[in-house]
Amino acid sequence: MNENSLRNLQKFQPGVSGNPHGRPRTRLTDRFVQDLATSWERHGARILESLAKKDARFFADLCARLIPKDVSLTVSARLPGDLSPPDWEMMLELLNTIKAQLPDDRLTPGAVAELVTEALRLHSAKLVEG
Repeated sequence: MNENSLRNLQKFQPGVSGNPHGRPRTRLTDRFVQDLATSWERHGARILESLAKKDARFFADLCARLIPKDVSLTVSARLPGDLSPPDWEMMLELLNTIKAQLPDDRLTPGAVAELVTEALRLHSAKLVEG
């Protein structure tokens, strides 16, 4: 190569392809993709079901290959209502206490809420002497 042909060479910017339009499409590739889609519509689900039963390892490997390499997974456990662990523990203790004191375990949640509300109201009521 001479110096003139090297002058036009330059590095691509990160994330920018040297061929922004991708691989050239041909009638063969268009036809193949269409045939593949048609075959998948007819047989895809059945083939996957059969593969999962006959060769679970290969099926799992196939599934794993469909996940992009740059996908990251974050797993976090959340308590209902986004309660903190101490608040969740207090809530469980409160529910267990209420449940143990219920006169009838067939009460609806609304009826239980009414009983608790009434008990709290009575607890904080001022005693009137007469």
